[in-house]
Amino acid sequence: MKEDILSLILQTEKEYHHTVRKAVEEAEKYADDCKKNQGAALEDLEQEWYSYEREEKEKWERAFQEEERKMEAEMKKSKEKLEICQREKAEAISERLMEEVFSLYGGS
Repeated sequence: MKEDILSLILQTEKEYHHTVRKAVEEAEKYADDCKKNQGAALEDLEQEWYSYEREEKEKWERAFQEEERKMEAEMKKSKEKLEICQREKAEAISERLMEEVFSLYGGS
């Protein structure tokens, strides 16, 4: 009977060690899986960040280009107005000079 009990104790201890080894292996596998999942999650976050950054850059570039187009159109209008004002000023000066010349020739 002692041998049976000793045999049972040894068998139980053997099963216990096997169970502990299996639990350690499963824990290591779980840890590895967690690391892989974390790595994948970090990659996903990194990709999301790059996508967000790229989209924001494109938005700013489009806004900048639109603003640049508006400014160029305003500058063109301003140049046209300036040319008109300069022409009107030149015409006014020309008319006054002609009046002065006529008054000098006509007055003498």
